[in-house]
Amino acid sequence: MSEAILKISESVEGGVCVISPAGDIDAHTAPKFKEAIDKQISSGAKNIVFDFSSLNYISSAGIGILNAALNSLKGKGGKMAIAGANAAVLDTLEIMYFTRKVPALKDIKSAVAKVKAG
Repeated sequence: MSEAILKISESVEGGVCVISPAGDIDAHTAPKFKEAIDKQISSGAKNIVFDFSSLNYISSAGIGILNAALNSLKGKGGKMAIAGANAAVLDTLEIMYFTRKVPALKDIKSAVAKVKAG
């Protein structure tokens, strides 16, 4: 069994922080994912869109990190949205009830608009 690989890029779209993980988020790669999110939140990001268009897999460890980030953002009056998740990733988010808390939209543009709308 090969070890999961995760690459993370960050950008700003319409004044909103976009974090784009590519690969797999599991117990081994989750700390790297958390570090990227924590860096953005501590740097002042109030709203974050996660571009999951290149994400193949997310485990409960990754969803736990998203929950913690959501709580941090809510504490600052911020919001979070998911963009571009494939069917498998979206299914996992739905099974874990995460999509009841955070909107999952088709693309980054829609997700940015959603978090900016307040």
